[in-house]
Amino acid sequence: MHPHDDTTVAPSGGNVFADLGFANAELELAKARMVQTIADEIERRGLSQRDAGAVIGLPQPKLSTLLRGQWARYSLDRLVRFATRLGLDVTVRIERAGGGPDDRIGHLTVAA
Repeated sequence: MHPHDDTTVAPSGGNVFADLGFANAELELAKARMVQTIADEIERRGLSQRDAGAVIGLPQPKLSTLLRGQWARYSLDRLVRFATRLGLDVTVRIERAGGGPDDRIGHLTVAA
């Protein structure tokens, strides 16, 4: 028997930030996906953090912190600018939220 056998596991609703009770869960997930896309592009291009920081306009220590998941101080707009400076196209599409009354709250989604 393992010492942690009493651990309860609940299935995710698809957004870990919502599962954890974050107030802006969709925004946090969007930012996480943007940061992962930026990290993937840096790796794909074989850039050091110093060189990637020079491309996107962020000092290496701050880029390192960002890539380690500390993105709270960065707006989604700023993350989009980082991605475009790395040569990535970012598309924003706005459409009416479907399946409900006219005042239904829309959703923010980032797909890479």
